[in-house]
Amino acid sequence: MWSSSPTDIWATSISNWGVSISHYNGFKWTYYGIPGIIQPNAIYGFSSNDIFLGDENGKIWKYNGKSWTLFTQIEGEGTAYFLFENIWGESLNDFYAVGSGPDEEGFFNVSCIAHCYNNHCIKLNTDSLKGDVVRLYKNKTDNKIYFRLTKIGGIAHIDSTIIYEYTNGQYKKLYSNIETKGLRSDISLINDEVYFILGNQITKRINNQFQPIFQVNNLSFYQRIWGRNSKDIFLLMTDGLAHYNGSTIEYLFIFSKSNETPWTQVYGAALFENDVFFLVDEPPTGLSLVYHGKLK
Repeated sequence: MWSSSPTDIWATSISNWGVSISHYNGFKWTYYGIPGIIQPNAIYGFSSNDIFLGDENGKIWKYNGKSWTLFTQIEGEGTAYFLFENIWGESLNDFYAVGSGPDEEGFFNVSCIAHCYNNHCIKLNTDSLKGDVVRLYKNKTDNKIYFRLTKIGGIAHIDSTIIYEYTNGQYKKLYSNIETKGLRSDISLINDEVYFILGNQITKRINNQFQPIFQVNNLSFYQRIWGRNSKDIFLLMTDGLAHYNGSTIEYLFIFSKSNETPWTQVYGAALFENDVFFLVDEPPTGLSLVYHGKLK
């Protein structure tokens, strides 16, 4: 999910091609598919007329306010195609698209980080990595790039989540644990700062060390957050969505399908001063939902 304002919300879904791209204009949602765009996952923009979308065929598309056109395609060596998970950047002339391609066992462990600079995209050398690059952000505090990778299991290992630092063409592993509730890791960009979710601990990176911000003691915490500042953070729980105000955590709503597996999850958010939007995937019903909250 990405948005420029509460009246310009974009979301993607891979459940049905005919409704794979969704847009909200403040009054109603419209849904459609674009020929050539295969299962869009990643979407990010810099204005309502400069929006980029990554699909599951290694292609990045651009929206100019009227139509979608092919921006570039990232070719892989030794893999049939790349699946883009996310796009993020500082400007339309400097952004990253991340994801993965299938390995010899069919698991998406061939890492992909594409850097698009001045309308030219190149794939960074990721030979030393193995796994699906899910999210990447630059941290304003230290000006370093951090990303989270999911190493998908097979015969040799179990699923795991890993956080890396990328500096001067080198990858440095900072944290690793198995991909399970309570231990998994993630990152989130809040007010231009990268927040690190290490199990049930929320931290920042200060002086090359993880510094704790707060601990989530609720066993339902599912290691994913979004926020506007350090005292205004939304937390994904297995049974709903909660909010941290700097001292306490309170539930905002409970998922209607919260006790079934696979769990209902939130996969995207658009946060504004008085409005918040959350993209919710409900596996038990097969529905993609948008929850809209408004400050009264």
